[in-house]
Amino acid sequence: MKLASIHKSLFLIGLFLVQTAFSQDDKHYPKFSWDKVPVAFHFGKKGDLLTKKEAKFIASHSNFTVLEKAHGFPKYKHSEDAIAADAKVLKDLNPDMKVVFYWNAFLDYNMYKAHEEYQTKSEWWLKTKTGDLDLKSDRIKRYDLSNPEVREWWSNVAKDNLNNENIDGVFFDGLVQVTNPGNKQLWGTEKFDAIQQGLKDLIKETRAKIGDDKLIVYNGIRSTPVRNSENDFPDFTDAIMIEHFGYFNSKTKESMLKDIQEMEKAGKSGKIVVFKTWPENAWLNKKFMAKSEKEKEEIAKKHLTFALASFLAGAQKHSYISYNWGYRLSMGSLLWYPEFDKPLGKPVDDMQVNGWILTRNYEHASIWVDLENKKATIDWKKES
Repeated sequence: MKLASIHKSLFLIGLFLVQTAFSQDDKHYPKFSWDKVPVAFHFGKKGDLLTKKEAKFIASHSNFTVLEKAHGFPKYKHSEDAIAADAKVLKDLNPDMKVVFYWNAFLDYNMYKAHEEYQTKSEWWLKTKTGDLDLKSDRIKRYDLSNPEVREWWSNVAKDNLNNENIDGVFFDGLVQVTNPGNKQLWGTEKFDAIQQGLKDLIKETRAKIGDDKLIVYNGIRSTPVRNSENDFPDFTDAIMIEHFGYFNSKTKESMLKDIQEMEKAGKSGKIVVFKTWPENAWLNKKFMAKSEKEKEEIAKKHLTFALASFLAGAQKHSYISYNWGYRLSMGSLLWYPEFDKPLGKPVDDMQVNGWILTRNYEHASIWVDLENKKATIDWKKES
């Protein structure tokens, strides 16, 4: 009886330790509020740093921003320097702002100072099973994440940039490309498996170097008719982006429902989720991009209700929407919509799913979404 009691105590202690180890600590997260629609920014500005007016707009409309590759280019040759400069500007304007450093985990972009070292290490360049360089668009080298030296270099770059007091996290991009099963044909099964393990090791090694008070954000959750990427890297990460809700290869009702449900699931597990959605157009649409800025804005306004209602259907604490047509500041990032300023309030229930119809209620808004026909309504209640 005594031995059984000891075993039970040890089991309970072990269970507590496991639960503690995997609990999500949000002390280093951006401050979150349901008062209004929570919005995140993710952009790089072409040509120069933010103007005073642009910086004030961003700092006053959100407290969560990812600064992209090529920010400030070509005036600033290196993204590291431009991101650091505008991180300070944004933090000075809004001390609660969390600024995240974009650092692709798979692609060697030449606008980084770190690229110069990578160029000298030919043994780090990812090759196919035939020995050819694995290049994106026939020009961008990829990282061989199965190589510990590559991971050591990459994580050191992340650590060095996050040592800046104005930079609060690192954005791992390219993970969906790394995990694509089609790469088995390109690299061979053994190499594919080694790279998958290398990616997990990279996240773990980066966390060990940057500490627990910095954010690790990754891209991401994505559902398509042929492949679903969920919250596949929950260990050591804080935040996930859903990059293509309702557009590109994620247009089907099945894909959209899956993405919303994955946002809900990840949010309930304590993760930050950035819900990137599109106004039925993107920077790759030449016909759309040829339109005037006023025309683009009107199109974005027309499609906002469906995008926003879909987000609100599954949003949890620490969920944010990002709504524009690209990753440059000029691609709708500085647009603001009256709906973003309406009182929202906390959700009073969970999302209800009836076929392809989604409903949910907030203190000051009721949501209805028809995924099959891409229609939605938001009933904004009058302030009491």
